[in-house]
Amino acid sequence: MLYLFGAIALFVIFDSVRGYLKTEDKRKYLVRLFLELTVVIGLLFLFGPLFVLSPLKIGYSTLKEGNITLYYPGGSIDMARDVMEQLKQAAEMNRQFYKANYPMPVVLAQSEFDMLRFGSYPYGGGTGSELSLNIRAGQMTTGKIAHEMSHRNLAMLTGKSMPAPNWFNEGLASYIGKMDEYKKPNELQVDLREGRYVRDILEMRGILGTPKWILKIRQGKGRVLYGQTYLMVKYLFDKYGQEKVYDFVVSLKTNDFEKAFWQSFGMSEEEFFQEFTSYIQNYRGEPS
Repeated sequence: MLYLFGAIALFVIFDSVRGYLKTEDKRKYLVRLFLELTVVIGLLFLFGPLFVLSPLKIGYSTLKEGNITLYYPGGSIDMARDVMEQLKQAAEMNRQFYKANYPMPVVLAQSEFDMLRFGSYPYGGGTGSELSLNIRAGQMTTGKIAHEMSHRNLAMLTGKSMPAPNWFNEGLASYIGKMDEYKKPNELQVDLREGRYVRDILEMRGILGTPKWILKIRQGKGRVLYGQTYLMVKYLFDKYGQEKVYDFVVSLKTNDFEKAFWQSFGMSEEEFFQEFTSYIQNYRGEPS
């Protein structure tokens, strides 16, 4: 999200400079520009994606326990308490891997419009970013909340907005959330055989990674995406153990993903993907 705001800011600066150079009454232009930007920035903080950073949260109340701060629609205290119990369980699931409880601001959205204005995909149950968790009231299991928490925790641990490609970020989040309901190995084997297996999954990374991911979901490949990435990360955990994977994640603080992956596991992402694909292709186990 920070990259998106940065891109928007650069566009606004460029457009403002262009307008300033073209206008004849430069003083009037600067005054109008200042007023317009003040209104826009104020709206972003009060009602938009920067809501969680605003000191004034109109229509919302606050419930705080430990490292979790929940912003919920005023008057919904019973719902907020129920959500807080889920959040605490999800935080413990994350702590078992990340070994720390990072500050966790959470915004409770009531509608698709709320999700959109808070900067999240409107049709999902929730999203996690370096800024906060945005979750839909009544639409998130504890496992899914743990999944979204992992996105923020990964960013907090590594100090990077985009520390990993989508396959690892999403797969790790699903593994922490124990979200094994999407695909079993034998089911993914059928997807591989029938052409639904996502062979370009390593290409979903960087600024364009999330749009590509969302496009796949809109094409009806959500279950395959989440199931495949979960099983890819589970394969790493099963083969190397949790401590090895944790040490790899910690190494992302000072190394890019490709270098850290090679140093930790002795192979490139492409070689790992080939090994995992071969494992799925030759899988002979029973559904578990």
